[in-house]
Amino acid sequence: MRIKKFIELLIISLIMAFYFISCGKSPTQPETPKGEDVTLSGQVIDFENGQPIENAAIKIIADSVYGTVTGADGKYSKTFKLTKNLDVKVIASKENYKSDSTIIYAIPGRTIDVPTLKLEKLKTTTISGTPASIVLVNQTFPSIGVKESGDNETTTLTFEVRDSSGNPIDITKSVIVNFALGANPGGGLFIDPPSKKTNSEGRVSVNVTSGTRAGVVQIIAEVNLGTKIIRSKPVNIAIHGGLPDYNHFSLAPEYLNFPGLVKYGVFNRISAYVGDKYSNPVKPNTIVYFSSTGGIIGGSAQTNEMGIAEVQLMSALPAPVHPLLGPGFATVTAYTADENNQTISRDIIVLFSGYPSNLSITPTTFNIPNGGSQTFTYIVADVNGNPISSGNTITVNVEGNVTAQGDININMPDTQSRNWTQFSFTIVDADKDKDELSPVTITIDVDGVNGKNSIKITGTSR
Repeated sequence: MRIKKFIELLIISLIMAFYFISCGKSPTQPETPKGEDVTLSGQVIDFENGQPIENAAIKIIADSVYGTVTGADGKYSKTFKLTKNLDVKVIASKENYKSDSTIIYAIPGRTIDVPTLKLEKLKTTTISGTPASIVLVNQTFPSIGVKESGDNETTTLTFEVRDSSGNPIDITKSVIVNFALGANPGGGLFIDPPSKKTNSEGRVSVNVTSGTRAGVVQIIAEVNLGTKIIRSKPVNIAIHGGLPDYNHFSLAPEYLNFPGLVKYGVFNRISAYVGDKYSNPVKPNTIVYFSSTGGIIGGSAQTNEMGIAEVQLMSALPAPVHPLLGPGFATVTAYTADENNQTISRDIIVLFSGYPSNLSITPTTFNIPNGGSQTFTYIVADVNGNPISSGNTITVNVEGNVTAQGDININMPDTQSRNWTQFSFTIVDADKDKDELSPVTITIDVDGVNGKNSIKITGTSR
């Protein structure tokens, strides 16, 4: 009976051994997890100046520990196997720097961007010399806005007092720095404090607060060392204007009259001039919107340093028709918002003039007596009876034994007035002593950006 049980156990043991051998595993060998690649990428920079740090050591603590180093651009990338989601710690270090670290949540099969690590240089204790120079090391805002502009009204300047070797003075050499205004627009501008003592890093800060006027203000830092004065270079701060004000909002075209009905694609610059309630240009990049009842106009523009926003009005359909002035006249409107978030706008009238098709002269026949004269009136206008634009000339040429005076050589001005559609001239017998019938020809030529046209009449003189 015992022999039988022994044989049964032996057979079972042999079967199990055969099974594990055929599978390539021993009965005690655990199954190795496969895992997936995870890639961590990031950059290491200098805490003070933001420059990349080369050859910084990167230590990655996951289910194992991995390492790499940064390249010349301060960047690194490391790929390793991960079997499960895990909080991974990334540590950056380099000699003469304080280490920095972060923890990220890593997922197998992913590429993960690690937040930028910033290494701060270790400060070495040195004994500084006496003050020799003052430099600006930080400025919170390069420009500020006038009072009640909705923009930052105060900026903080931090100066550093250094010795002749360029090292910040230490606390044992601490000095009082006085602050002064150079050129400035006034209007209640002030600095605070007027003077302050340097700290353990040789640094001191001053606040500059705007008033009601825009412009450029200069800040100067000074240290008095007996008979010697150490002075910084003037620091320029731009003070921009506030929000738009209706009473300081203007609109103007480059041309009151342009040949917009002659052909499509002719441009006319439209400029908005925007100031705040203190008569200063509004802060740069204030948006102005535009619309037109004729042609196509740029939808919006941002103001520049002088508060000017410009767009182009382009000749195209629709041809404008003004409810009072009639065909050819368009209304251009500019919109913006004031300090109360209310829309303010200005309108201007722009004339789209056409081909000089309306060309006539009165009288059309004449006979000038010996020693006599004749006065003529003539009309030059477009199809709508409007004046043609600047860039056109009108010339009256007379052939015969006569002379002409009056509106015989005209360079058209930039006008919308219909007074500039009617003209006159007089021809006079040139030789009173000669009483002889001779032919006279009068030609009126129009030439320029609105196109060409002409009219001719003939008569006699004695």
